[in-house]
Amino acid sequence: MKFISRVAWITTIVTFMLIVLGGTALATAPGLSCPAWLLCANSASSLGIFEQFQRLTVLSVGLLVLLLVVGLVAWVRRDQALCTMAIGAPALLVAQIILGGLTVFGKLSLQLLAVQALFAIILASLLLNRRPAVSRENPLHTRRFALLAIVNVLFVYLLLLLGSYVTGSGTGMAMLHDVFAGFVGLVLLWTVIAALLRWRVAPGQAAVALVVGLLFVCQALVGALIVFLNNPAWLVETHLSLAVGVWCSLVLLAALASRQLRAVPATAEIAVHQSLQDVVAVVRQTCSSYMNLIKPHVTVLLLGVTLAAMAMATRGLPPLALIIPTLLGGAMAAGSANCINCYIDRDIDEIMGRTQRRALPSGHVEPRQALIFGIVLGICSFILLSAFVNLLSALLACSAILFYVFVYTLGLKRTTTQNIVIGGAAGAVPVLVGWAAITNNLSLTAIWLFAIIFFWTPPHFWALSLLIQKDYAKANIPMLPVVKGEAETHRQILLYSLLLLVITVLLFVTGTMGYIFLVGGVALGAWLVYLAIRLWLHHSKSWARQLFWYSNMYLAAIFALMVVDRVIH
Repeated sequence: MKFISRVAWITTIVTFMLIVLGGTALATAPGLSCPAWLLCANSASSLGIFEQFQRLTVLSVGLLVLLLVVGLVAWVRRDQALCTMAIGAPALLVAQIILGGLTVFGKLSLQLLAVQALFAIILASLLLNRRPAVSRENPLHTRRFALLAIVNVLFVYLLLLLGSYVTGSGTGMAMLHDVFAGFVGLVLLWTVIAALLRWRVAPGQAAVALVVGLLFVCQALVGALIVFLNNPAWLVETHLSLAVGVWCSLVLLAALASRQLRAVPATAEIAVHQSLQDVVAVVRQTCSSYMNLIKPHVTVLLLGVTLAAMAMATRGLPPLALIIPTLLGGAMAAGSANCINCYIDRDIDEIMGRTQRRALPSGHVEPRQALIFGIVLGICSFILLSAFVNLLSALLACSAILFYVFVYTLGLKRTTTQNIVIGGAAGAVPVLVGWAAITNNLSLTAIWLFAIIFFWTPPHFWALSLLIQKDYAKANIPMLPVVKGEAETHRQILLYSLLLLVITVLLFVTGTMGYIFLVGGVALGAWLVYLAIRLWLHHSKSWARQLFWYSNMYLAAIFALMVVDRVIH
C-alpha cells in the first residue's frame, strides 16, 4: 500500500507539472515549434526545447500512470471506486495523447482538459487509498458537502472547456463564458462558506476551500484586466494558470470530502443513504412539477421551428454563439407563457380529465409560486435575448408572451370559438424570433413562415378538441365542436388544410422556395388534405386522431424540408 501511495504522489506532482506546461503551451501557440509530433526535429530554439520537454513529461506521466494502474489492480481489487479509477486513467492518458497530436495538426486546445481529468483521477486515487480519520460530523452533512464539492469540480471543468473554446475560436462566445463564470462564482462562494462553517470538523477542507475562493477572485480580476488591456499574452497565460489552480484545488477538496465519507460507520451510511433518497425524491418531484408547468412537449416543437428559421436565414448552420442564447431565451419565453397560462386556467384544469394531473391541479406547486416562476422566466428571456442576440428578437418573444396571456388566455379562450384561430398567432412568433436573431429584421420570407404555423394551428388543435370534446364541454370552454358541432368542425379543418396547401404553393410561386420544397411540401400538404377529407366524409374519431398525430409530424417535416431547400436553392 505504501508503494501505491508513493507512486500516486509522484504521478500527481508530475501530472500537475504537465498541466502547468500545457497551460503555458496553450498561451504560446501550441505545437508550432515542433510540428513533428511526437518527435521534435527543431529543438534548438527555446520554444522547441520547451515543447520537447513537455512531451517528455507526457511520456513520464504515461509510464507512472501504467505503474499506478498495475498497483491499484493488484493490491486493492475489492475497492470498487479505486478499480474504476484504474480503468479510467489509461483511457484518459490515451485521449490526451491523441488530443496532443490534434493540437499540433489542427490547433485544438482540448489536451489540457484531458490532462486535468487525468490529474483528478490520480489525486482521488491517492487520497482515497489512505485510511480516513474518524469523522466527527453528521454523516448527512458530510455527504451533502462532498456532493457540493463534486458539482463544483464539474462546473469549473465546464467553464474551462468553454474558455478553451473561446480562446480557440475568438470572442463570439466570450459573453456567454462571462455569464457562466458569474454563475460558477456564486456556486463557488456557497461552497467556500459551507466549508468555512465546517472548520471545526474538517479544518483541512476549510483551508483548501479558502484557497479556492482566493484563487477564483484573483482569476476573475485577471480576466477583467485581459479585456481592459486588450488581451496581452502573459495575462492570458496567468488567467489560464489561475483557472487550472482553482480546478486542481477543487479536485483536492472533493477528494478530501469523499475520503471523509469512508469514515462513516455502516449503520450511519444506511441512514444517510435513506435520507439522501428522500431528498432526491423531493428534488425530483419539484423539478418534475416545474417542468410540467412549462409544457416541454410544446416548447420543444417551438424551439425546432425557431432553429429551422435561423438555419433558413443563414442558409446553413447558424453560429453556435447565436443558437444557444436564442434557443435558451425562446425556451424561457415559451415556459413563461405556459406557466402563466397554467396559473390562469387552474380552475378549468381541475375539471378536465386531460389536465387534472398537471402541477397546479394536483397541488404539487402553489399557484403564487407558479405565477412568480412564469414572470421570472419572462424577464430572464427578455434580458438574455436582448443581451446576447438583439433587441428585436427580445421584443418579439416578449410580445408572444403578452399575446398568449392577455389576448388568448384572458380574452379569447373562454369567450369565442375563434380562440384557436386568433390565439395561434402566439405560437407562430418563434419563427420570427429565429429569423430576427440572424438578420435583425423581418422580411417577407419570415412572414410566410409565420403564415404556415398560423394556418396549421386550427386543424391541429380542432382535431384534438374533437378527441376531448367532453372535457371542453364540462369546463364550459367554447371550442368549435362544442358550440358549432362536429360537422362544422370537420368542414373548418378541411378549409384550413386547403389554405395551408395553397400557402405551400405560393412559397414556390413567389420565389421564396425552390422545386425541392414544392414537391415535398405539396406531397405533405396533400396527405393532410386527404386526412381532412376522410374526416369530413366519415365523421370518425379515428380519422381525427390520425389527423392530429400527422399534423405534429407535418410541421416538423415541412420546416425540415424548407431548411434543405433553402440551403441548396
